Amino acid sequence: MTSPKMFSFWALLAIVGVAAFFTYRVMSIFLVPMFLAAILVVIFRPLHDWMLEKFKGRNALAAGATTAVILLIVLAPMIGIFSMAIKEMIDLVRSDDQPKAEVRLERLRSRLGLTIPNAPLFHELGEELDNLIETPPTGRSADAATALITQLRTDLDEYRQVLGESAIQEIEAAQGADLENREQLLTDAKAGQIDAVSEAIAKLPSPPAAADPILQRWRTMAEGIDMASAQLGEIIDAVNKEQLTPGDLIFSSRMEDVRTLLRRQMVEYLGGQPWAMFRLYANPGHREASRLQSLAIDRLETIVLPVTGAGASFVGGLVLGLGILILSLYYFFYDGPALISAAMRLSPLDDEYERQLIEEFASVSRAVVLATLLSALAQGLLAGIGFWFCGLESVFLLMFLTMTLAMVPFLGAASVWVPVSIWLVVAEERIAAGVGLAIYGVAVISLVDNIIKPFVLHGQSKLHPLLALLSVLGGVSALGPIGILVGPMLVAFMQVLLNMLRGELVKMGEAENAKEANLAKSS
Repeated sequence: MTSPKMFSFWALLAIVGVAAFFTYRVMSIFLVPMFLAAILVVIFRPLHDWMLEKFKGRNALAAGATTAVILLIVLAPMIGIFSMAIKEMIDLVRSDDQPKAEVRLERLRSRLGLTIPNAPLFHELGEELDNLIETPPTGRSADAATALITQLRTDLDEYRQVLGESAIQEIEAAQGADLENREQLLTDAKAGQIDAVSEAIAKLPSPPAAADPILQRWRTMAEGIDMASAQLGEIIDAVNKEQLTPGDLIFSSRMEDVRTLLRRQMVEYLGGQPWAMFRLYANPGHREASRLQSLAIDRLETIVLPVTGAGASFVGGLVLGLGILILSLYYFFYDGPALISAAMRLSPLDDEYERQLIEEFASVSRAVVLATLLSALAQGLLAGIGFWFCGLESVFLLMFLTMTLAMVPFLGAASVWVPVSIWLVVAEERIAAGVGLAIYGVAVISLVDNIIKPFVLHGQSKLHPLLALLSVLGGVSALGPIGILVGPMLVAFMQVLLNMLRGELVKMGEAENAKEANLAKSS
């Protein structure tokens, strides 16, 4: 090739590359709906052929009728379930039925042994200490600081009484019945008479074995409160004598020592560092609970279903994508073969390789994608029936979660119905419903996956289970929810391309060997 021809070729290639880049930028927002339309076309191609036969070869009518059927049996139900799931999720987070939820949570914490005596007062003590430690210099007068410290000492004394009452309740729970002279024991416990309570418990005909550890933990925490209260009294005296200034470094250090002491004693009272951490997470303070609820609402409004200015953009993009998907469905059915022929003419690949890629796309769409979608849909619907019979709220949300996770290898629908069964037994104390749902999940929900996939695949899946899992997780991480479908297809295409490359290398090797053999014969 001459130099001008070579220059012209490379210039044309560069122009094509630039044009392809900008074409991709323009068309990128439509790639996902067009890809989904292509999958639906491959799956419903037999239906279109049947429609074409019924309409006596009138392709436009057959394409329109097939598209309408897909809208009715696939897209409309999925959009309805998704919308109801989003509504239930928002209602769940914004629910004002806090008393009912708090009763359930308290019952669950009690059954799991994660309670903290009077958790609101406990968190209030922490907030009061934080407020005193974080006082800026000259930010609070001496009188105001001593008033706050006095209030903290009062609350510590009240919490000391709470601990005594809690100790009696724990001992009664361990014994399974009320203690003798219960009122006197409660009076002594609230007064901090640990020795008197201990002697009374020891004189019982059959004192609970758990009484001694409970009394020891109570004694440890009560001693910590006494020491903290004494230190706070010393701080008040120092402030009144102008030896300490609220907000300065020494004042904050003294208050920090009090907080450290109380935290150390509380960790020991709650059963050690790991158990104390679990109990603290299970008993968030009002401030932390409000923060988490506000954060959840903000996330839902900005990501799942925006309701501000971004909401119009979200809804507009959703409507536009749905419109492109419907139009693509129609034209792929109506003019699909011509579009494929035009693409094959423009492609630089060999026609054999192009046909192989098209066949692989059809095979993966019909087998892996269809099997995955049908199995997820069936498991979601069956799980929804089970959730409804168990009297659960947010059935559509649970159904949508089941459908979504059913498409993830090794997780499946069990990652939804198993926690729900545990919740029914542990939190709601509905043992029959929880056990029934678990049996139904094993015998029906998860079993249907082992029936549908083998029936649809017929051994056509060429992906190793581990590779399938990684392709799904990687696809979701890179592309979002659509990656559940795109990931396995990309891996399957990669396998085909590698086989093509291997075939070309084998041909090149055979040609090179034949050339060397001819040279050897001629010599």
